[in-house]
Amino acid sequence: MRPLIARFSKAGGPSGADQSGRPPEAGVGATRRVQLLAETGLALAGMIWGVNFVLVKFAMGHMPAFYYLGLRFLVGAVLLAPFSVGRLKSLDRRGWLLGCGIGLLLFGGFALQTTGLRLTTPGLSGFLTSLYVIIVPLMLGLATGKWPSPIVGVGVVVVVGGLAVLSLYGRFGFGWGEVLTLLATIFWALHIIGVGYASRRVSAVALVQLQLVVCAVLGLGTSFIFEGAPTFPGWGATGAVLWTGIMGGLVCYLLMAVGQRYTPATLAGLLMSLEAVFSLIASIVVGYDHLTVRALVGFALVFAGTTVARMGSERSPEFAAEPAPPGP
Repeated sequence: MRPLIARFSKAGGPSGADQSGRPPEAGVGATRRVQLLAETGLALAGMIWGVNFVLVKFAMGHMPAFYYLGLRFLVGAVLLAPFSVGRLKSLDRRGWLLGCGIGLLLFGGFALQTTGLRLTTPGLSGFLTSLYVIIVPLMLGLATGKWPSPIVGVGVVVVVGGLAVLSLYGRFGFGWGEVLTLLATIFWALHIIGVGYASRRVSAVALVQLQLVVCAVLGLGTSFIFEGAPTFPGWGATGAVLWTGIMGGLVCYLLMAVGQRYTPATLAGLLMSLEAVFSLIASIVVGYDHLTVRALVGFALVFAGTTVARMGSERSPEFAAEPAPPGP
């Protein structure tokens, strides 16, 4: 992984940064407006994933976990297929390896998280998963020697504190469920770093399509082997699959692939961690949870930490951006 990530930190030349660590004007061409749109897209992806939580919870009550995952990704893959055929044909071997490899990371995260969730509480699972906001800058720092600015570090700590306030309730221990969830978190962190790397080298549509296909094939294959023959889950669960497949799959991963072209990985992780906030908001709206002072404090900390990290990222990006492909 080190040689791959190290390319982010190259300085000089047409695709590197100047001595201040900022990308050249002729590189990605990410003006403040484009950067703001990219960050908004990543935050929107987090919001959609969070709102989708209640639909996932509903679907899981009517169908096995891997069957749901396979169908969800299959929906996105089928819908994107007409727009991705030409782009997939133009990919070289490296592009295929990047897309499929990142798809494996995505499925690995889902598989470990789903398995771990059966052995731990949803609140602790959500908190442990959100720790990717710390793991991403740690991995980048260890691999490249370039660490986020102190302001970004403060923002990360505040966000983690807010997520802890939102997620951790009552007594909890540390067993196999927690171990599997932490392993899933490492996969999520690697996925964010991988998307940040590949999104500047591969068409966003092709990158997303490969991820969706890999996850669909592995999800349905795992379901067939371990969960038995599939059955019709009912129209309500089918609707949940369609909605989460389109919005939580196709739309969100396109927002992620395009948004990370112009957003440092650490800030991207923080923006997408808003999923935890919006999942609780959606849960409160439908009656699964109740609005409390604790929730309000957690919301405030997460939003404050994200704002601080964004300010720090503007002043000192953790690595230089490289030219993006000419089109999506």
